[in-house]
Amino acid sequence: MWNDDPSGGGFLNTTNQFGNTATPKKTGRRAARTAPIVIRQALHSGEEGVKIWGTEIQIVSIVARIRSIRMQSTKITYTIQDITGRMRAVLWLDQEAMEVEDTSSPKVQVNDYIQIYGNVKTNKGTKILMAFKIMPVTDVNIITFHYFQCIHNKIQMEAGSKKEKNIQDVPINNMLPANSMVGITETSSVNGLNSRQMMVFNLIRGSTVEQGISKQDMYASLKDRMTKVEFENILEWMCGEGHIYSTIDEEHFRATDAF
Repeated sequence: MWNDDPSGGGFLNTTNQFGNTATPKKTGRRAARTAPIVIRQALHSGEEGVKIWGTEIQIVSIVARIRSIRMQSTKITYTIQDITGRMRAVLWLDQEAMEVEDTSSPKVQVNDYIQIYGNVKTNKGTKILMAFKIMPVTDVNIITFHYFQCIHNKIQMEAGSKKEKNIQDVPINNMLPANSMVGITETSSVNGLNSRQMMVFNLIRGSTVEQGISKQDMYASLKDRMTKVEFENILEWMCGEGHIYSTIDEEHFRATDAF
């Protein structure tokens, strides 16, 4: 998936830099989507940051080797490298913590492997990782596992993106199963649902996305056929009757007899 960088060296030629990498401790930061990436993805990201198949990644995790360290009074600048490239990472130091005890500076050195969490920023056209957590890696399996995570995460996001796009691109009549009742009269009823309710139900039932179809996508397809109030009332009634249920939040739905 990625081209090896001949200057990067092998990951198995180190004898003392592998270790336990726990999930970073929760801080007061705003909740954000976190994903493992390789340096190449950071270097090729846009001005708005890292995106994987349209999903914005606000906090990235990178496993890399330190190639240089520059210590300053307020920050530490690292040059980090993995098999896809190299970049700079900047860690701003906590001055208050430094005055009490020397705990704000990570205990790592050149040629160590680290797992680093941060945000990708652009400074004068150059991509920089603004780090807020750096941990030494002392277990070789963490490196291998990180690359597997990167591949798995990318494949999952690609599949999810394509499913969403397929639903948005298909006309409403093509989304309905063969037994769609859209064409029947307003007074007709199937399994307790009239034609208006069946329009909504068949959209939900026809979705193949794991989390179900979103309320926004449904109404975009139905807005020329019914009002927003009527649409909301139909959803509420079908939920109450057990025909549909919400999934990841109150905005996504699946049918109880979804195939």
